[in-house]
Amino acid sequence: MFRLFTILLCLSLSPGLQAVQRYQSSVDDSQWLVHSSPIYCEMVHAISYYGNARFVYSSGGELAFQLQVLQSAPRESVASLYSIAPFWRKAEKKELAQLTISKGRIPIYVEGKLALRIFYELQAGRHPTFHYKDWAVFEDDVYVSISSVNFYQQLDDFQRCMSQALPYGSDHVKDTTVYFANNRYNLAQEQRKRLNEIVLFAKIDKSMKIQLNGHADGRGRRTYNKKLSARRIGAVEKYLISQGVPAAQIRQLALGESRPLASNRSERGRKNNRRVEVLIKHE
Repeated sequence: MFRLFTILLCLSLSPGLQAVQRYQSSVDDSQWLVHSSPIYCEMVHAISYYGNARFVYSSGGELAFQLQVLQSAPRESVASLYSIAPFWRKAEKKELAQLTISKGRIPIYVEGKLALRIFYELQAGRHPTFHYKDWAVFEDDVYVSISSVNFYQQLDDFQRCMSQALPYGSDHVKDTTVYFANNRYNLAQEQRKRLNEIVLFAKIDKSMKIQLNGHADGRGRRTYNKKLSARRIGAVEKYLISQGVPAAQIRQLALGESRPLASNRSERGRKNNRRVEVLIKHE
């Protein structure tokens, strides 16, 4: 990869001479890498001295494109997006969009139709190119080109990942409650199935934390009910860990009979109180 620092260049994008900073992968160094999982697909292209460009697809969502930079953008500004033919083709450029540059490490983030348009331009062998004024003094023109070289080599893997991703995202996995029979703490098969969706996302999403709150009904001694609620938590935790959820992502709180959900005077109420609440949090 190479970088041309603030030199005078005559570009097809500009009618005159001007100070230009240009970031682009060379033909020899241009690479695309794919990272796949059932809930997240990523296709990354490194740009030396600048950062990287990436397509991301989350299950249940849509394709997005982002530029991630090594040095944060200090303020908001504007950029033009062009599609440029590679040098070995007939010189051609077309403007695709005007964009807002956001402050921070990801100054460019687009999704939906525009992300797909960038994707299709790369498929066609063209180089999507962003043009904006230098963030420091707003004098130099900056061009960041996304190379299509070797894009096709990883395309099948990325499209396969998207086609096999789950039809829903991690926001689909919500808090759930596991109920228990009187004086019992073993998990039934149906209850394990309810936990399997949580297992799938928790193994991949390391920011997901699982809070287990154990409860018992009001019959029996308080000390016994406290221990029984802890055993119920233990049964849920043991199953989650056996399915691959890291123990560090699980937290416990045995509450015994102290927080009833319903009255303990009826069988229906006591049934609702014999439970473990599985609460999903992200950090």
